[in-house]
Amino acid sequence: MAVDLGTGDGRAVLARAAAHPGELVVGIDASSAGMARASRRAARPAARGGLPNARFVVAALEALPGELSHFADLVSVQFPWGSLLGAATGDAPALTRRIVQLLRPGGTLLLIISASPRDERAGVSGPDPERIAAAYRELGMRVAASRLATHEDLEDSRSSWGKRLATSPGRVTWLMELRDCRAPGYHPRTDASDRGPE
Repeated sequence: MAVDLGTGDGRAVLARAAAHPGELVVGIDASSAGMARASRRAARPAARGGLPNARFVVAALEALPGELSHFADLVSVQFPWGSLLGAATGDAPALTRRIVQLLRPGGTLLLIISASPRDERAGVSGPDPERIAAAYRELGMRVAASRLATHEDLEDSRSSWGKRLATSPGRVTWLMELRDCRAPGYHPRTDASDRGPE
């Protein structure tokens, strides 16, 4: 299973579901509005371009269904903002832990992060790869790749925001790939403070 957190308009989910028909691809976003069109397209009959392996979930990271824990082989967080940006960069440790809890042991986390001055004024740090790596290391993750995102990376993200960044001069965007190094069968403890509303 692949999970796209903060999926926005859902185009990345549709693209991956089409490219990997044998894989369940789940897009998660706190807002249903952006995903509505992609969700309707996925629900069409297969003969009309539907994608039965694409699913969309309306939920904030802190209130994700427990059924999604420890199931994903790949979790993508592309161009997050607000609380999801804080989670992705390690500035909100409880939420960072929830991202990791989506992964199966041995799974991969893909981050494409770019922060604006507005984000930094709100207390969310810009992408600092060393600090991000340290935050995830405490959760059993190691960095497999870390580099500035290229124009091709932004285009390949299938994100409308990524395409805007591709033509935005002076904005720094990092791509990081992290691998889960937890032992098979290990699940990190979830404190009561980490759980969403009952």
